[in-house]
Amino acid sequence: MRALALTTAILVASTVVSTVASSAAAQRGPSPRAARLIRAGEAYLRAGDRGSAIGYFREALQADPRSMRAYERLGEAYRARGSHVDAREVFEAGLARDPDHAPLWLGLARTLLEAGQPEEAARAVRSLLARDPDHREGLRLRAELARARGAWSEALTAYRALLSLDDLSAEERAELRRYEAALRLLARPLDPVSAARACAPDAPPVRRALARCE
Repeated sequence: MRALALTTAILVASTVVSTVASSAAAQRGPSPRAARLIRAGEAYLRAGDRGSAIGYFREALQADPRSMRAYERLGEAYRARGSHVDAREVFEAGLARDPDHAPLWLGLARTLLEAGQPEEAARAVRSLLARDPDHREGLRLRAELARARGAWSEALTAYRALLSLDDLSAEERAELRRYEAALRLLARPLDPVSAARACAPDAPPVRRALARCE
């Protein structure tokens, strides 16, 4: 029995050490070789050569499969090229390794939005905010997606969450207060307001502007 207890204790301790090591590895930067490849890819991306950039980012990921930066850059390079299926696969593969990595959720949401899948994009943003409720870019994207479909109450909630953050500039705070004031007037108990109603010819100008009517 004592031998069994000792063996169990060793297995538990090994599992804990392995989990901590994996977590630390996920938070560290890319390996030196992967970092060099990422820098080279970024140089090609700045020069407008997306094909070569993608090649370098793929090599970086092969050199260090745990590098979240490599997943980010490869996904964004595919997205910049308009290869939304590839970008989605890369972002989702990265999130399978580290579901708390916020830039991957943002990249996935923007990819889905550009691919004409706003509902899936909204789900990705909600997944991000469930992990980090105060994520500024996530809250802004949630507000934009809600406004696009006329969900005034949801957009208002997102802008109020942004206004509660401490590190806003005076300009940002003033902009958010303007949106918050306008959305207070538009929010209704029966939300969301349909796009047809929001964009009706006799709809108030503020409603039409926030709904991004043509």
